[in-house]
Amino acid sequence: MLTETKSDVHPGNLLLGLNNNSLFKALEDNEFSHPVPRKELSDRTIYFSRLMKPKVGPLLLSDFGEVRLGPGPHVGDIMPIMYRAPETLLCMRWSYPVDIWSVGLTAWNLLEGKPLFSALKSDGTLSDGAHFSELIAALGPPPASLLARHRERALEYLDENGKWGDFAPIPAEKTLEASETKLTDKTKFLQFIRRALTWDPNERPTAKELLRDPWLL
Repeated sequence: MLTETKSDVHPGNLLLGLNNNSLFKALEDNEFSHPVPRKELSDRTIYFSRLMKPKVGPLLLSDFGEVRLGPGPHVGDIMPIMYRAPETLLCMRWSYPVDIWSVGLTAWNLLEGKPLFSALKSDGTLSDGAHFSELIAALGPPPASLLARHRERALEYLDENGKWGDFAPIPAEKTLEASETKLTDKTKFLQFIRRALTWDPNERPTAKELLRDPWLL
């Protein structure tokens, strides 16, 4: 049973594991016979990378510095800003569903080669409000039931009727369909992304349910 929330899933925390240590032995032998170029500085030595194609191995999740133990709900700011789930943007309590949100964005990043959201204002600064506007462009307006859970925070961005304010313009061109550029048949992939990026964390699929998504089968 899952007893912790990773809260920091993104491509930078994914490592490719090895099924055996033969690659390490080859690296060691090559280093002895053909040392890589290096630059020695007063406080450190910089080594040139040695590229070796690994065999297929397990995908490993690393960097557990932001892990929260137990099912929660938890509080506090988490996740790189462009990966933040709606419940964190709205300063709500959060739990396992934030990881499902991150899995969806990670899948997008790995396929497209870039994040779905930038969270950047027009002046180039990072902003939760700019991020929120991108979510609306891609996913449509948030449900009123979600906004009601932290009305005070929601009113920083939307009016009493749930209409987006003037904090940052909604980039209408950044729909999911327009943003996806790698696939000729994108239907199942976009359905997968929409499931993972469900506004309401209570409506998001569990990890087990997401593994059974048609796009993965």
